[in-house]
Amino acid sequence: MAQVTCPKCSSLASQGSYPVWAIIVAICAFPIGLLALLAGRSPTRCPNCGFTWQS
Repeated sequence: MAQVTCPKCSSLASQGSYPVWAIIVAICAFPIGLLALLAGRSPTRCPNCGFTWQS
């Protein structure tokens, strides 16, 4: 998992990932299923300050 810097407190956080259901839909319903990847991405949350953002 990629590490990103929090825009609020500058500490390291793990980047949000895709849920398994979104990956399965993307594979089974290609190319329209790729929209599931855009809609289903989990936001990134900073463990230090709790700030949540899309990255």
